[in-house]
Amino acid sequence: MSPLLPRKINRAGLAVFVAAVAFTLFAALSPGDDTSGLIPWDKAKHFIVFYGLTFLATIALPKSRYWKIGLVLVGFGIAIEILQGLPIIGRDCDPFDVVADTCGIGFYFGPIVVARWLARED
Repeated sequence: MSPLLPRKINRAGLAVFVAAVAFTLFAALSPGDDTSGLIPWDKAKHFIVFYGLTFLATIALPKSRYWKIGLVLVGFGIAIEILQGLPIIGRDCDPFDVVADTCGIGFYFGPIVVARWLARED
């Protein structure tokens, strides 16, 4: 492979992405109050975290299609909510958290997709 061509996987980016996913899962399943901290609104936290995870995923997997990255991240958000709904975890399952996750993903990809679409029309 030519050093000028981008790799399918950016190993350093993948390491950071996996660490961020692990931290997100740990934070989501740890007992605690989601209304405390710098950002007191739970849905804003979900939006910001999944916006950031989407950014990291595109760095880690530069040749992946956006819809695939988005689908996997939405699946991750759904899995978190299912796990939070288990009695042993002691957290609440809220489908609107998945909506906030999806909005974070969409707001990251939206401008990129629109810019590419507009560039094709020129």
